[in-house]
Amino acid sequence: MWAIVPFKGSGGAKRRLADHLSTIERANLVLAMLEDVLQTLTQVSNLDGICLVSRSDEAVAIARKHDILLFSDDANDLSGAVVQAGAYLATHHHARGTFFIPGDVPLITVKEIEQAVLQHQSVTLIPDRNDIGTNGALSSPPNAFEYLFDGKSFKPHRAAAQRAGVEAAVLRLPGFGLDIDTIDELKELLHTKSSTKSSIYLEESGIASRLTTTT
Repeated sequence: MWAIVPFKGSGGAKRRLADHLSTIERANLVLAMLEDVLQTLTQVSNLDGICLVSRSDEAVAIARKHDILLFSDDANDLSGAVVQAGAYLATHHHARGTFFIPGDVPLITVKEIEQAVLQHQSVTLIPDRNDIGTNGALSSPPNAFEYLFDGKSFKPHRAAAQRAGVEAAVLRLPGFGLDIDTIDELKELLHTKSSTKSSIYLEESGIASRLTTTT
């Protein structure tokens, strides 16, 4: 099982936070969250490898730092990038399965990832806490169903698996439940008092105190 982590780059990221965080603050937050995800993944015992999927210049140094594979896609959207990465891993690294994980779920844990891999059979979906988005997707073989990422992809992904002749297993994991896109989600991350790089950045940058005083 190979983990696939897409990364568009930090420039112009998280625009839904633009009313509360500056461009530089949003970029730094994105990089901190990605660090949290990759640092966790590198401690997982039952992955065959980790693939960072990105065309960003920043990705080269990040992949080198974590000693992981970098795949440069030429897709127009997230779904296409995941498909291309899965096909590449199957062809060049004999991957029998892939595990999509976004770069903005800083609270995921080693135990959760290992549990997901152990329980997985054909298609496994990990929704966000509201069962709206897809914050994790395992597929054996790679690209066993159609990816339909759009922010509200959980139900469409279940339907896509059915069309492919597979009943997707659904796994709800707390760390995967919170992806950071909105100010309320950012405040919730702060309230967890976690020791993630993301939380530390929010505290040290002064963002945490600023958000607290405006709550």
